[in-house]
Amino acid sequence: MNDSVTETKANLLRRLLALLYDAILIIGIYMSYVILITYLNGSALENKIEILFLQFSFIALIFIFYCYFWKFNKGQTLGMQVWKIKLVGTINETISLKTMIFRCFLSLLFSILFLSNFIFIIFNKERKTIGDYFSGTRILRVY
Repeated sequence: MNDSVTETKANLLRRLLALLYDAILIIGIYMSYVILITYLNGSALENKIEILFLQFSFIALIFIFYCYFWKFNKGQTLGMQVWKIKLVGTINETISLKTMIFRCFLSLLFSILFLSNFIFIIFNKERKTIGDYFSGTRILRVY
């Protein structure tokens, strides 16, 4: 299989399906983590601080998951590999860890708060999310 990146931009359906695959993996990893924490705690978490800790650790897990795969798997998560898309910089270069974290933050912010991150793809011909614009990244098809 040739792993070349072309200038074909990834469409919304491919991006959403890759996100769904990754979400299934993240939820599985997080559930294992919660089971481990519950087992080590000896019971279900009842303290508000413990519950808040689990919520922040879920967000941290999302950042770690995406940044790990983008950094060590040539710009692709497992879902992105299945749907043959790749994260690159503006001129097809690999991106820095700082940019990856910034992109994760923006994508999470615009997806949760405004529900507009992926809707923005429909209205621009570059097929970029708001996070892509501000972080200087883009998602391309891999052939």
